[in-house]
Amino acid sequence: MWAFVLRRFLQSLLALIILSVVTFFFTWSTGDPINYIVPLEETTPEQLEQLRHEYGLDRPLLVQYWVYIKRVVQGDFGHAIHLGRRPVVDVIESRIIPTAHLGAMAIAMVLMFGIPLGVFAAYNRGRLFDSVARTVAFAGQSIPEFFLALVLIFLVGVKLGWLPVAGREGGWQHWVLPAITAGWFSTAGLLRITRSSVLEVLGSDYVRTARAKGLMERTVLWRHTFRNSLISIVTAIALLVVGLMHGIVLVETVFGWPGLGRLVVEAVTARDLFLVQALVLLFGSMYLSASLAADILYGVVDPRVRYS
Repeated sequence: MWAFVLRRFLQSLLALIILSVVTFFFTWSTGDPINYIVPLEETTPEQLEQLRHEYGLDRPLLVQYWVYIKRVVQGDFGHAIHLGRRPVVDVIESRIIPTAHLGAMAIAMVLMFGIPLGVFAAYNRGRLFDSVARTVAFAGQSIPEFFLALVLIFLVGVKLGWLPVAGREGGWQHWVLPAITAGWFSTAGLLRITRSSVLEVLGSDYVRTARAKGLMERTVLWRHTFRNSLISIVTAIALLVVGLMHGIVLVETVFGWPGLGRLVVEAVTARDLFLVQALVLLFGSMYLSASLAADILYGVVDPRVRYS
């Protein structure tokens, strides 16, 4: 198993290096970064050259990339130009807690509703509960998050006045609408995948044997059926969590949530190249970590899995 984990870790590291190369040269393709650092109409050519030398932008691109990687390994991602040249690490640290809070609430919503609804929908296949659950899953994966956010803001926040529609400070009421919007799509996806996985296992011989032995339906459903369908569900959870983080970019922007998602939009709008590069690497690391964790968990949820 440890050989497999090491191999997957090295593969993830290689993917992260490739991502850093693509991100670095893609951001350069948008133009000379110095154009976005200082106002050109107020800067002399001599000052521009001095700034290029200060930031190392007068070196060949390959040399710049090598210097950039050495700094990244040391934890230095440069400075956020549009935020008063604050260190990028400090900027991300100040925004990661709000995103973690929102992400945790959304993930809790996904797990609390997606798995139980999917299991009971499969168990009640063809009945009213199954029809309602499939309708919820279809609506959840069909309605765009930005549209859902606007509807919730208008109905719940503006018309009914039940909940605040922007900001983070002021109590749990500020968290409800962003968490629902962020977790809506992932909940629907997990419901659908859980239902399909449980349905496949319900028709297995060992499930029929367990029922023939007179075991309670609750034991058959959760111990024998659900447990043996966990591989597909674990994979779905890992990918949906990463997809949820991507959706948070939109959710934080709409609801004025001061997290990483909103920071991404600010960095791209301001063309803050150093901050964009760091955020891309951060989100890429999250995706690769979730994928690696899912691979490791396979052996935990199903002892029959053998790593090679």
